[in-house]
Amino acid sequence: MPRRSLLVPLLLLQACGTARLRALPHQATKSDQGQHAITTRLSDATITVEVEAWRHRPRRIADDYLPFRVEIVNLSRGPVMLHLAEARLLDDHARLHRPLRPEEVASLLLEGWGLPALVPSIGFEATGPEPTIFGLELGFHFNRDRDLRDIKRLAFPPEAIPPGGHAAGFIYFPKSPQDARRLTLLLTLDGISGQQGLSFSYAIDR
Repeated sequence: MPRRSLLVPLLLLQACGTARLRALPHQATKSDQGQHAITTRLSDATITVEVEAWRHRPRRIADDYLPFRVEIVNLSRGPVMLHLAEARLLDDHARLHRPLRPEEVASLLLEGWGLPALVPSIGFEATGPEPTIFGLELGFHFNRDRDLRDIKRLAFPPEAIPPGGHAAGFIYFPKSPQDARRLTLLLTLDGISGQQGLSFSYAIDR
């Protein structure tokens, strides 16, 4: 009598709403029409900060963290440098949040996953004088190193930017508290004109 065996994976997907950030430019800045990017021009450099810009691996990073993409174009005759360790995120309750190092983000995501790769298979077996076995494997391989490497590779570089050069990358922050309605990204830039503090403000649409 023919015998069949069938193994089908059951995947549970959970959808949840995500807060969106909307740029709030002031007189010294300008934003794009989509209100995702804010650009500030100084005597030494042009600085653009963009939200909703993460389109890399892992995709779920934007569900738990706030990746800000920063791009700086050096307009001066000397080097300019962004002080990553001094970056802060200020919310409307006067709480200051420090950035997370790329290694911290990757480690926290690994702890959250904590599951081995799942490789289900579908097999059919028939008995008889000449048994026939047919197997089909459906792979859900998860390469952790591959899926996490963009976090470090795309982080804003810590090195000084040479004259006429530019640099771009992400700065990672924890997700804002549920009661926050406004965020201000505070950056510090060093150039030949001295040290300058920058602010980029965003409304939180929930």
